[in-house]
Amino acid sequence: MSQVAVLVTSHGEFAKHALKSAEMIVGEQENYGVVTVSMDLTLADAEKELAEELNKLDRSAGTVILVDIFGGTPSNMSGRIVLSEENVLAVSGLNLPMLLDLLSNRERSLDEIAESLKSTYQEGFTNITEQLNKGEDEDECEIL
Repeated sequence: MSQVAVLVTSHGEFAKHALKSAEMIVGEQENYGVVTVSMDLTLADAEKELAEELNKLDRSAGTVILVDIFGGTPSNMSGRIVLSEENVLAVSGLNLPMLLDLLSNRERSLDEIAESLKSTYQEGFTNITEQLNKGEDEDECEIL
């Protein structure tokens, strides 16, 4: 079964290290790329690197681009790809739960992936202090 291509991009090394952390949990991945935007990279150079990474991927099942923050260089570059190409999903808010969800469900459609990533992003925030403080009974706040 064909899997979507994945491109992870961020300011600094965040994307690269997030992907390595995810691979520790779900195993080594194929058909992915990473683009790191650094201070010494011009916008033109960053866009060239993004295009080169995309060209290395098998994108026949679609492409998901995860970026760190909306409105930054990775997001803006990804937006240009979305506007110029078909079958591309670009999503901001890169975090480990989202990346794990994506890598575990790469055979889904882009619409299904978008819905799942949105849910995972929202569920990923837990106020641990609040959770531990709301129950006096140790059974209610089990720590693994």
